[in-house]
Amino acid sequence: MTRIPLPFALLLILLGLHACGTPQATRLQPVVVRPVVPEIAMKHTFYEANDSLHVHLKFEDEQEVMDVLQSATAVEYFVKTGLSDRDKVLVADSLVKPSRKITDVEGELHIAFALPASVVTEPNILHVRLWQALVGQERMAVRFRVPLKAQMLDKNYLLVKASDDKPITKEYANTSEKLFIKQYGTQNNPVNIHYYNTEFSPALPPMSTRQEPMALPMNAADTLHYSTGDTIKFNKEGLYVLEPSSAFAKSLLVQKGAYPQITMAQELLQPLIYITTSTEREALFRTSNPKEAVDNFWLKVAGDKATARELIRTYYSRVERANKLFTCHKPGWTSDRGMIYIVFGKPSTMSQTGNTETWIYREAEASPYIKFVFNKKGDNFTENHYELVRHRDYEESWYSTVAKWRAGITDNL
Repeated sequence: MTRIPLPFALLLILLGLHACGTPQATRLQPVVVRPVVPEIAMKHTFYEANDSLHVHLKFEDEQEVMDVLQSATAVEYFVKTGLSDRDKVLVADSLVKPSRKITDVEGELHIAFALPASVVTEPNILHVRLWQALVGQERMAVRFRVPLKAQMLDKNYLLVKASDDKPITKEYANTSEKLFIKQYGTQNNPVNIHYYNTEFSPALPPMSTRQEPMALPMNAADTLHYSTGDTIKFNKEGLYVLEPSSAFAKSLLVQKGAYPQITMAQELLQPLIYITTSTEREALFRTSNPKEAVDNFWLKVAGDKATARELIRTYYSRVERANKLFTCHKPGWTSDRGMIYIVFGKPSTMSQTGNTETWIYREAEASPYIKFVFNKKGDNFTENHYELVRHRDYEESWYSTVAKWRAGITDNL
């Protein structure tokens, strides 16, 4: 399979557009630059040692326009008896931003602290506040919450990257990455890892009434055992579940290439399933030249170079972002949230109540809106698996939005 870095693949597509047909005078089109607003995200992991829960937090800007390590000034955390600001405070502290190290990844801020085991129980909530410096003396706080459960105290290990000794907080890894286990406390039993070699289908459309296939097969294809200090290199693609029988099971989707980025021609082709017909899909997946097939599809849709450039940039940047945000037991672009994000874009508003996430799309405050509701699945191997509540009423909005893609309309996408 030919490996093509995404920017170069897009350049080849645009060169193909330029080379097709008779040369004509080119009219320069105005370029609309849409401002990108930073979106700070927090990931966490933990382990128990010395009657304390040791918490590791990673902050980063998902839009990759802000260096959080540079802009952050301090991190505050509180353990409260509930979600609201009025709930009783059990533990509170403030941490100074650590100095930059040569091994730090640009844009990432890592913070570690310990909570007394006595507060790690339901219904207590860990509240985190990240302070960032703005223009002048102004500061902005971004808030996060982590529910605390007594079962968290049963976990005595971290999975870390061999390259920089940073804990793994993401849901995915690459076959080229080297990881290892760090265990704490007196009991250093081997960590069990189940391997599932299962191919997962892309999400069904929001109006589908078909039943989604089960997340995992009943039996693992292989079982691995690693002790503290062991170097781990997952050579096979698939899903690896650490300590699957425990309450803190952790899944890691291992992919080839530079996942979540798109670096191979075949990866440009696969996500087109959401905006193509069954006949087109048969032709696309039957081709011996994925690069040429992708070129031909966008050439047909776009009609001109400027539109093709905008469509390609928008579509595949959403695919990569879906991979980064929504990977669970399968690639992010194949998940329910990934599908909606790719086709409809970033929601106008997003809210979460308990295990339910709600996305609302509207063009203006007074205009009609589309609402998608996702319920968190009760899987014990991932915290990132949400299932869309499907309904036939979505049919009109789905087909009209797909029609915009196929007509080359980039506005409001």
